Amino acid sequence: MSHFLYLSDVFCPWCYGFAPVMQRLAAEHPELPVRVLGGDLMDEPTTLAEMKAHSPNIRDFFIRLAKTTARPVDGFLATLDAERPLRMYSPDMAVLLAALKRLAPGHELAQIEILQQILYGAGRDVFSAEVREEMATRWQVDPIRLERALADPAVREEAGKERREVAALMGEFKLYPTLYLVKGDERRLLARGYASYASVSARLAAALSGNSDSFVAGGACSLDGACDA
Repeated sequence: MSHFLYLSDVFCPWCYGFAPVMQRLAAEHPELPVRVLGGDLMDEPTTLAEMKAHSPNIRDFFIRLAKTTARPVDGFLATLDAERPLRMYSPDMAVLLAALKRLAPGHELAQIEILQQILYGAGRDVFSAEVREEMATRWQVDPIRLERALADPAVREEAGKERREVAALMGEFKLYPTLYLVKGDERRLLARGYASYASVSARLAAALSGNSDSFVAGGACSLDGACDA
């Protein structure tokens, strides 16, 4: 069956910006289920303070993000300015995503996007016990079951398997979000990096009709606020 394959990461700001595009595509094409694979963008444990020290112009990046995507980042900027503790580490987040998939299947797009909203929209710690309880309650999962799933070796293995699959698809150059249309054994690239709805939907229409000569390549932007053309 044809489906979207969406490579995202909770700690990817451009994925947070891309959420309305992805939501609209999914709503307009209910015949195309969305398979989400959580990536490995933050493959080393990083704190917000360390990120700020490494990228002193990080505010410029998030201001650019908000202007480009029309997604609010006030909560995150407040956390950044107040230097409140906040940890980012994709492998641990992959375990939470895998646990949520197992306990509340069929909602993986909403699950990753809500976590992105909690982080970049509200500026909250996605690893907090409070957030885990909120995520469990939202999908009517007993919070104790979620905590047990997080420690389950099978869930942790599934998380690692998905991260390895993303790494194989991405190759040496990590660029999130990345979106494919999968048709049978064929995988057609729709976007690599942030792109507008109009661009991606046009590419999707071409791919669905069998024309796959081009794809939407989003600009790569660094945390200092500089973006490629």
